[in-house]
Amino acid sequence: MKYALRLLLFMILLTNCATKQPVKKDAVIQIHNKFDDNEVSWFKNKGTGSIKGNAKFKNKSGELRFGEEFRIELMPYSLYTEERLGKIYDNKNSGFVYLEGIPKFIPDPEGYHETIKTFCNKQGDFEFHNLPPGKYYIIAFMFWEKQNIKTEGGLMKQIVLSESESEVVKMKNF
Repeated sequence: MKYALRLLLFMILLTNCATKQPVKKDAVIQIHNKFDDNEVSWFKNKGTGSIKGNAKFKNKSGELRFGEEFRIELMPYSLYTEERLGKIYDNKNSGFVYLEGIPKFIPDPEGYHETIKTFCNKQGDFEFHNLPPGKYYIIAFMFWEKQNIKTEGGLMKQIVLSESESEVVKMKNF
């Protein structure tokens, strides 16, 4: 009986540890890598690459969220961006996160926010065209309100695009 009780407690503890906790809105996150505008200057060039994708997000209560409320941002890779997104998503290649507000980042350079932005259509599809070759991050995020509590969710994926390449991505957390 003692063994069964200990096993049950261990399983409960393990389950609680595995549950993804939301990033708190009052969190202050220090970024150590410096943002270098020269490192991302290629991002402003025109190219012949394209990205098509679909983003869908299941909130903590299991409700599927997608469509026109999903904002998509395409950003160039940099050491600063890799560190910042790694601290949000606990991964530098792909991931998802529940947010309760947006944490504060120190430093928070203007150049980091120079991204290409769009929204998904009703089916959750999005597109980017005329892209130069390079390493990118795609960020998909949305806000919703339930019982007067504003909640957010985000998806992140890193991709590498070659000249004239057309990449198709699926972004989801289920």
